Amino acid sequence: SAEVHREKTIIRPDTQMYRGLVAFLFVLLSLVLYNTYTAPGDPLIQEGIDFLRQKGVFTNDPVRAELEFSRLRDPSLLSNSEQRRRYEASRERLLRLVSTEAETHRDSVPPGLHVWNETEFPGYKKEDVFFLKHPAALSQRYQLSGLCYMHGPAMVQHYALAHNNHSVPMLDLLKFIKEHFTAEQLERHIFDNQGGDSSTFLESILQSNTTLVTSGIPSLVPFFRDFGPALVAKFKVHEDFMKASVHHHYGKPSGKFIGYHAMTFVGHRLSDNGTSYFLLQNWWEKKQFVEIDADYLEATGAYFTFIKTPQTAIPDTFSYTYGKYHELEAVDKPEGQANEMASE
Repeated sequence: SAEVHREKTIIRPDTQMYRGLVAFLFVLLSLVLYNTYTAPGDPLIQEGIDFLRQKGVFTNDPVRAELEFSRLRDPSLLSNSEQRRRYEASRERLLRLVSTEAETHRDSVPPGLHVWNETEFPGYKKEDVFFLKHPAALSQRYQLSGLCYMHGPAMVQHYALAHNNHSVPMLDLLKFIKEHFTAEQLERHIFDNQGGDSSTFLESILQSNTTLVTSGIPSLVPFFRDFGPALVAKFKVHEDFMKASVHHHYGKPSGKFIGYHAMTFVGHRLSDNGTSYFLLQNWWEKKQFVEIDADYLEATGAYFTFIKTPQTAIPDTFSYTYGKYHELEAVDKPEGQANEMASE
């Protein structure tokens, strides 16, 4: 079987020396805050902190746990403005996580969302665009924040089920975070606003004994015909790609490098002069579908992961939903797209 692509995850090291010098003061301060203060107007914050404790966040470092949780209760106590903003954002992420039961899903897309249309993307044959060949499978996701590393795999899994003529549910990402994220993943999301590796996440949500095939550009079309859509990982985004109104990119990317992104490869076409074009599905409100040529795609350095093993269901341990539109607003937050992609 083909080798499954993996990437090394860099984990932020503990600052042992710093903690050793100030641990005593931190314990005194955090215990006072823990026992005497709960920020007014937000009864959910303690529920959120209890959730993090139950999931094992900072279990092996009780000194740091009390420090971090006291800062979540009231970031205004921090004198450093940068730290204060950081913990205000962490607090908001935690409150959204515990206050919402499931991600939003609808039977139709909301007004204003960019949608596929043949006028904007001419020349595609029905058999060469997955959701034209399988119209019941078309679904769209809206990424409000830096979780493209989850949106991409969830969509590829969804299309893999449709490719094999099964029902087409969508993994409920909010419930997945609550029920299956490790303590380390929760810490990175809540406190550092960091994502993860999309290829690794794809592996984690598929059925057991699934074989994945990693492809370059030359194999995209034949693999697409055999296996359906692919995860587009580590797509290098430059300034030109950030323009929401531009849905076609040809030649070489321009402008400075912004960050990495994850999308889904869903179709292709060949022009009369033999130029290959590739259709990608994206998660931004005004840029849900993008056409790029081979030169542009090659310059991004992206790689492509296909699901070779037929998928018959989302694993029983995971929750899922149905709909034409899915939005993870309880975890995501509206902010600049440049920041959204840095964690893929």
